[in-house]
Amino acid sequence: MATPFPGPPLGDDEPVGAVELLRDEDALTVVLTGEIDDELRPALDAVTADVDREVRAAARPVVVDATAVSFMDSAGAAFLAKLAVAVRPARIAVRPSEPVGFLLNVTRLSEVVDVQDL
Repeated sequence: MATPFPGPPLGDDEPVGAVELLRDEDALTVVLTGEIDDELRPALDAVTADVDREVRAAARPVVVDATAVSFMDSAGAAFLAKLAVAVRPARIAVRPSEPVGFLLNVTRLSEVVDVQDL
C-alpha cells in the first residue's frame, strides 16, 4: 500500500518534488522524486511521523529510494536526519542519486545512514 505526499504544483500542475511511503511486510520504503526542498517540508514531516509510528508498532527496515532526486537542500537533509533518529537503534538505508550522495557526504549524514550503491 502506498501513501503519496505530492509536493506543491508548478505552473502546469506538475509537482516540483514528491515523497511516497510504500508499505509491505518486509520494509517501509520512502520514494523521493524531483526537487526535495523547503516547499515539500509538510509532506516530509508527515512521512517522518508515519514512519516513526509504524516502526514503533512493528520494527521494519526503512529504505529511502532517492535515485530520482534531481536536487535536495537542507530540508531534505533534515528529513533524512529525522528518519535516522526515528528508527534508532536501526539505521536507514539510502539509495542516492548523485546530488543526494553529494549532500550525504558534505553533511556527514553518510556516517549515520547506510548508503547503498546502485
